[in-house]
Amino acid sequence: GSATSGCALAAPFGVSSIMGLLRTFVVGNLFALGAYQLVDMLRPDDKGAESWLLFDGVCNLCDGFSHFVADHDALRRVKFGAQQTHMDILERIGAPTDLSTLVLVQGNAHYTHSAAALRTMALLDWPWAVLSVGIIVPSPIRDMVYRLVARHRYQIFGKAEECRVPSGDFRTRFIDYNPAAEAQPDPISGMAK
Repeated sequence: GSATSGCALAAPFGVSSIMGLLRTFVVGNLFALGAYQLVDMLRPDDKGAESWLLFDGVCNLCDGFSHFVADHDALRRVKFGAQQTHMDILERIGAPTDLSTLVLVQGNAHYTHSAAALRTMALLDWPWAVLSVGIIVPSPIRDMVYRLVARHRYQIFGKAEECRVPSGDFRTRFIDYNPAAEAQPDPISGMAK
């Protein structure tokens, strides 16, 4: 007789393989659903509330983060402002004014440190918004890492001499953007500047 019997020739997708695929599918979908719900929870309750991200305007890391946010926020949920220009806002809401943290203002609430960064990420387009699930890490651990990076950000990423002046479409995303100021006619030609 033959050393192999007909029983040894199993179908490539046996019951255990199908169950494994099903388990992977269910767990993956539960994770996706949980991530989607978590991201939604991090967005403001008042869907009409503006989100203002105030950042250190001379910090290259902060400037890069603000550009990343603008590039991945198709719904334009986030407006920006350099903290150096908007100290009055920081003081009014009781946020730090020492340039040590991002500050996210959403309606009557404001967030700092890792919560500001992660809540900002929740406002981005998919798949970037899923990065906000980092909020599940306990805040003392998240903020310890945030403060370590913040303390050394100039040495690692560099620093500009002064706040950059935003240009192009990016400038329209700033808190103090005034489209009427751009449309002022030139007094000599009468044409809009």
